[in-house]
Amino acid sequence: MIFRRDPCGILCTLMAYGCMIYADFVVINWIIIPTYSQSLWGVVHTVIFNTVLLFALIAHVRAMCSDPGIVPINRTLKGGWRRVNGAYDDVMTDTDYEESGSERETMIGSDDYVGEDWSICIRCESYRPPRAHHCRICKCCVRKMDHHCPWVNNCVGEFNQKYFLLFLLYVGLSATYALGLVIAAWLSHDKFSPNSSNTLYVQKVEHAKVLHTIFLSIVSALFGLFVLAVAIDQLQAIFNDETAIESLQRRGAKYRKPLRSKRALLAEVCGGGSIVSWFLPCSSLTSERDIVTFAQQTRLDV
Repeated sequence: MIFRRDPCGILCTLMAYGCMIYADFVVINWIIIPTYSQSLWGVVHTVIFNTVLLFALIAHVRAMCSDPGIVPINRTLKGGWRRVNGAYDDVMTDTDYEESGSERETMIGSDDYVGEDWSICIRCESYRPPRAHHCRICKCCVRKMDHHCPWVNNCVGEFNQKYFLLFLLYVGLSATYALGLVIAAWLSHDKFSPNSSNTLYVQKVEHAKVLHTIFLSIVSALFGLFVLAVAIDQLQAIFNDETAIESLQRRGAKYRKPLRSKRALLAEVCGGGSIVSWFLPCSSLTSERDIVTFAQQTRLDV
């Protein structure tokens, strides 16, 4: 379990939790209770909406506190290394993605876990596997790092991308559900309707309800569109087998179509279980490719 002490990430996390709590408050107190208090639909809507919000919360916590694929720092490794084109690999983060493929340290090793596609991160002063990138905010290299997301206060990498996708999915579903309930409440006649009473108190309650539902609609629409755009970008990256950083590094070079199917690429992110398990914010099984080991006793001077 990890937790980043990044002020921006912590602020965004608190904002996300605040919006989820506010949405639950408005939906239950200002929409479901006034509109469906005399119907079984009130219980059904309450259970479904809170279940979706709970899944979004769990997925967010898992994406925030899970190891995204941090490469352990180890400066001792068997085998040798050589310098390519006389320059170190200058690795970047989501705010500075330039990484020269022709000017990087390439590993030449005799061990099974070291190959010519391994490189040296000059900031970590350590070896890193292919497709790992350095994040200046997390101050470490992350396997298959896509970007650093302040909304989950963590990098989105190989081991937590599933949770990030589920967070986007359930936030989008909750936003859509909230908008649907708001529209249904506006079209229905509830006990706070001005026609049911002309007292000043009821009129104030009705005005408060209108303000809350309008604000909830705006927040739901904005967050819904935002997570939709991010989800499309994430799915495109998965199906192309290319992270956002790798896409920027390619810079107009010919795109190589993945040899594996889209289902296989998605299964690599969501786990090898059934499709139903893909939609649950639970842990995926660790495979052999997830284990990074380092040999000892040989010193690397960078």
